[in-house]
Amino acid sequence: MKTLLFVCFLALFMGLPAYFLYWQLFRAALIQRLKYRLFQVRDDLRLLLISGDIGEKEKAFPLVEKFCNKAISKVEDVDLTNFFFSHRNKQKDKQIALEIERDLEIIFNSGAETRRHFLQVLFVVSGAAAANSPGILILISPIVIFAVTALWFNKVKIMIIEVLKRGMGNVFLSPEGC
Repeated sequence: MKTLLFVCFLALFMGLPAYFLYWQLFRAALIQRLKYRLFQVRDDLRLLLISGDIGEKEKAFPLVEKFCNKAISKVEDVDLTNFFFSHRNKQKDKQIALEIERDLEIIFNSGAETRRHFLQVLFVVSGAAAANSPGILILISPIVIFAVTALWFNKVKIMIIEVLKRGMGNVFLSPEGC
């Protein structure tokens, strides 16, 4: 009994400082860095429009810029649960899913520079989601390790890409936002 109590106190006294250290120092610095990265990507995207590398009639530019702006505003709040759960009704969800699919189609059929900027924002937001939910990462790390090793198989790769596309679309391309 004394050993169990000692282990609980030890976990409390070791875990509590680690918790505060992560949330107050490490996460705050990481989120700030990711936010600056998003500002840089947005500025580079706007610079492409100003310099004429992408035309004003590029349909994907406003979508990627809107995605980037929403990502900047939500980078501190987004977590992995936002990618998997959405709180909408079914009929509205079908309409929004069609809009998201159309927007993603426009973005992925656009020029290489616009796609590259979109993917940079996508990776930054994925990093922010991972930073904002460390507990979930610990729980799903065996699944992630298995998925990474199984990426050699195309079916798992396609499934992961679809989950990411659906999650990113639900969070950042829907009119309602997060």
